[in-house]
Amino acid sequence: METTNKQLPADAKPVLGAVPYEYGAMSSKFRLYATNKLTAYATMVLHYNQSNHLVVIYKPESSKEDMWTSFTGKVSERLDEIFGGEGSFDKYLEEHIGEIKECYKSIERLV
Repeated sequence: METTNKQLPADAKPVLGAVPYEYGAMSSKFRLYATNKLTAYATMVLHYNQSNHLVVIYKPESSKEDMWTSFTGKVSERLDEIFGGEGSFDKYLEEHIGEIKECYKSIERLV
């Protein structure tokens, strides 16, 4: 999905109570809006796909402790830990795919 650093995509819907999350990998930085951190994290993982092990969360400050960055590329256990136990990340994806798709639409490139 192509986004600009000036505005949200035309099909993005503002959600009351959504929190901005800033994240990136290497020299790129993005912002998305989510009503809860698990939806934000799942969206970040899908956005970075095969490179999701390089994601760094910059904001909100409280999310920095949840990072799953790994130089070995192995993040499944850490994601399951964040999402509530073994298999919980995949289960969350299945049960919240609609929310994640809406969150994905809010992604904007900052750098």
